[in-house]
Amino acid sequence: MEADLADRPDGAPELRLASYTYREVFGQPPAQVWRIPGTVTLLADGPRRLTVTARWGAIVAAGPLPDAVIEPVRMNRPDERCRLTVAEAAAGGGPAWAADGLRSARHGAALLVNTDLPEGSGVGATEATQTAIRLVLRDLAGLGQQAGGPDSGGSGHEPGMAMMGDRRLPCDPAAAGLRLAVIDTRVRGIPQAPITEHAPMEAAAEALEAGAIEALGPMLTAAHSALAPDEVQKVAVSAALGAGALGARMITDGPGRPVLALLPAPRLPEIRAAVSRAFAARGFRSPRFLTVQPAGGAHRGA
Repeated sequence: MEADLADRPDGAPELRLASYTYREVFGQPPAQVWRIPGTVTLLADGPRRLTVTARWGAIVAAGPLPDAVIEPVRMNRPDERCRLTVAEAAAGGGPAWAADGLRSARHGAALLVNTDLPEGSGVGATEATQTAIRLVLRDLAGLGQQAGGPDSGGSGHEPGMAMMGDRRLPCDPAAAGLRLAVIDTRVRGIPQAPITEHAPMEAAAEALEAGAIEALGPMLTAAHSALAPDEVQKVAVSAALGAGALGARMITDGPGRPVLALLPAPRLPEIRAAVSRAFAARGFRSPRFLTVQPAGGAHRGA
């Protein structure tokens, strides 16, 4: 980057903050900054997915280090620093929250990582973090490409749009008086294995193109019925549907056990209360509701 992003008033505030913090931690401005949004899968048919991006995501600022040393630091825990060699990083070494992304390291680098939400919260925070790490390392190695390439998480997404492969589809729940809500059950366990689904993708695409977002509700519930949710996900889906959600389903997000629900905006307080009551009755932790309004895609500071 030609100038320190932290000092540029035209830069996105979250990218400027990451650049400023990097300078404070490492003593010089970063050479690269990437922001990758979290991604939520609504429906899938094999590898084909209907996805939207959330406003939460991961930012990674990075700069070169000599002697083939990798130093990843989390923005909210700058004192917990770790150092490893490029060879160790390529072999999967390093902290668990960064290890997969660091496998692509080929040169020394200092990285500052900031993720809005914890792993397993339902918006793909881990995937966004690893993708952002891979992208800054790729750019530092001089192998960068424009956002929108195959390794740019959330690429192609635009506000108010969903993606099905390379196909952009209108998806603006708020404009339709609806809410797309992720229910973070706060339950964490063994990461869930990839699930093969067979949702009616063309029917979903036709509904979105016709502006009938509410038609996705029964499709979400049908997808849930065909899967094997944990008990906490069963409780969340049942309570949400009973309180007026148009549809709900379990979703997979690493060790988390989240649920996705489509609901009329006026019923959000009732649905939130119903799910919370159902959790309390079973001794579960209080869930967290995250409203997902389809946001934009990957963004590189420049």
